Amino acid sequence: MQQTLSKKILQSKSFLLLAITAVVLLITYIVSPGAFNVGNAKQILSNISYVGIFAVGVACLLISGGIDFSLSGQATFAMIMFAQILKSFPSLPWGVAVLAALVYGVIAGSINAFFANGLKLMSFICTIGMSSVWTGLATWYTRGNIIPIRNASFSALSATYIGNTPIPMLFIFMALVVAGYSFMLRRTRFGRSILMAGGNPAAARLAGMNTGKIKSILFVNASVLAVVGGLIWASQQNVGSPAGLLTVMPEMTGLTASILGGVSFMGGSGSLGGAFSGVLLINVLAYALQVMGLPTWLITFINGSLLVVALTIDGYNMRRRFRHFGIKGGGGGGGMVMPGMSK
Repeated sequence: MQQTLSKKILQSKSFLLLAITAVVLLITYIVSPGAFNVGNAKQILSNISYVGIFAVGVACLLISGGIDFSLSGQATFAMIMFAQILKSFPSLPWGVAVLAALVYGVIAGSINAFFANGLKLMSFICTIGMSSVWTGLATWYTRGNIIPIRNASFSALSATYIGNTPIPMLFIFMALVVAGYSFMLRRTRFGRSILMAGGNPAAARLAGMNTGKIKSILFVNASVLAVVGGLIWASQQNVGSPAGLLTVMPEMTGLTASILGGVSFMGGSGSLGGAFSGVLLINVLAYALQVMGLPTWLITFINGSLLVVALTIDGYNMRRRFRHFGIKGGGGGGGMVMPGMSK
């Protein structure tokens, strides 16, 4: 049993990504030993804190066979709403403003679910459109200007660390979210329904599962988590910005990290542990490239290349599985439903 468990760990995508991350850290240390300090560690873990939240929503939706490219736009609009509420009502507890932002997240996710599952539109197209809608509204309302957040207790959320360590409390919160959703996916009936809905939607329907309802729940879930991630970013920056999250595009990082970690772009397989390992690798790699003084365009180029490589590997694995089951045309669209093409 122990040998089998050890073998599974060594062969897992998570272990491979963590090993690569360790190598990147070692190379960075050799090139620039001074780069390893408490301040930089805090920055990396703070970035992972909000990107990891986005990745959970992206990965769960991707596993079900769905996809949402409007999450940064939704988070941006939620930030602006949150900041404006605090600015207009300075004595109001920030928790009330958070609740309002979360309600908006439920509404935004429900709109995407309606387009994808109600009107049977391709979600990766309609969510791109909705991203422009939300960011356009946020830019129109603010005229492109930031809204300062002057609430000490809210800002303190991102400035609280575990003892004298560089580990933010929000990083622990993110890790608990990852662990909780991992348990849900692997140990609950609903989690297994998500995997089946993404892997074989026809069989899932024959088994009595409402695949449309499952995806709708996950659209709403991804939106709510995006709002949470956006509010974490706002707490770190102390502003509601109409452009801040659009620059870093955390849902694209979450998508790349998920596929690198073994989540299939076609749905039906993957784990949140793998997605988190991918987030860790991407953020550490970006930090290492900055330390080495490489230009910003090269960092963007490498992130895009990682996504292409991950998709290529995923496509190869998908075709291999299809050949194993004697299915012709696998990976080329033969009989398959691409993410966002509701049946």
